[in-house]
Amino acid sequence: MEKYYYLSCKDGKDPVASAFAPEGTKIAQNLIPELNGITELPFELSLVKLNVGKNGLIKNDDLIDIKEIWLDYQPSNLWPLMSEKLKLVIEAHLTGNELIDWITCKVKNEKEKRTYFILRFNKMLDVLDMQNTIFVQGTDHVIRPVFASSKISAYNIFPVPSSNDLWKITSWFYVSEILKKAIQKQKLTGLGFEKASVS
Repeated sequence: MEKYYYLSCKDGKDPVASAFAPEGTKIAQNLIPELNGITELPFELSLVKLNVGKNGLIKNDDLIDIKEIWLDYQPSNLWPLMSEKLKLVIEAHLTGNELIDWITCKVKNEKEKRTYFILRFNKMLDVLDMQNTIFVQGTDHVIRPVFASSKISAYNIFPVPSSNDLWKITSWFYVSEILKKAIQKQKLTGLGFEKASVS
């Protein structure tokens, strides 16, 4: 049986640079409907340093002690941002069934501005093993997804379905072992992989 993985930001003890939307920007889930038909984010994001403190995350504009500021899988306070290198690897391994497109966004720090990409799915994909997936009681909100191997074999990247638009632009997506190996071969930065449950 083919293995699949949850694609996430790499865990590390060192502080990371994270891209933040301007103050007052709507939260990610409320932005999704506004981005329908739009291919460029209408605002820029700024890199900040995030540290974990006693009372949660500490945000700081001083990036001087961060080893690698620009990652291929850049965390942000909206959705994960992907470099052009990562975008090209994903595009080269699509099966044609995923129906994705990209939203371009600009990310800046004090010295530089770079272009990143936000992955958008255009169709909710039927991928869950409904018998074994754990839902919030009385809802279709997924707590712990289990994927049906017969359904996900058609995809190399896919989101977790949901009743609202949260599947369209998400931080919660999965990749095949083929795509995982292709990403690792390119030595792309900032990514972590967690094995998914597949039946």
